[in-house]
Amino acid sequence: MNRPAKALCLCFGLLGLIACTPDQGGPTVSAPPRGGDVSVDAQGRVVRPRAERNWDDSVGKKVQSLLIQSDREAFKGVSVRAWDGGVLLTGAVAKPDQRRRAAETARSVEGVSQVFDDLVLTENPGHPNYVPDANLEQRIYAGLLGDDGISGAYVIRMVNGVAFLQGTTRSRADAEKAADFVRGFDGVKWVVDRVSVR
Repeated sequence: MNRPAKALCLCFGLLGLIACTPDQGGPTVSAPPRGGDVSVDAQGRVVRPRAERNWDDSVGKKVQSLLIQSDREAFKGVSVRAWDGGVLLTGAVAKPDQRRRAAETARSVEGVSQVFDDLVLTENPGHPNYVPDANLEQRIYAGLLGDDGISGAYVIRMVNGVAFLQGTTRSRADAEKAADFVRGFDGVKWVVDRVSVR
């Protein structure tokens, strides 16, 4: 192969590598697919379309990725969950400036309309107390789904005995009913209501 042909092959090879290089900013997030009204099933329970749930997942991953990229050590104790335009930050950081930066990072993601900064300050942000309790979250979530008297759509984040209730419902009374239900679980000290009414 002659020299110009080798150079051309090398150029095409480099262009291919550049095109295949992943975005270092985390998953791409487009504007949320939310409408004005909620969707309900045949029993009148709020259901969230798959597109909205996928958007929540993308936003949560994007915020978490941005935090880790900016300062892995500072934000190792931060947990992120997105729901219906709101981003919930739980866990812990060591300094007030880190708490402020975490909230600013969440607000910087397209489509985020509200940030719930529920981070605490501690000398040891990596302590297991600040890691979400996935087992209790699953039990509460299953209970909410199985209760016909609760009509909203909800998710739970359990950190250090505190239940952060996120969801979408049609009335404040529905959200209060869900919060009362969550308070009944062993291991729940109190409930923080982060539910949106639509």
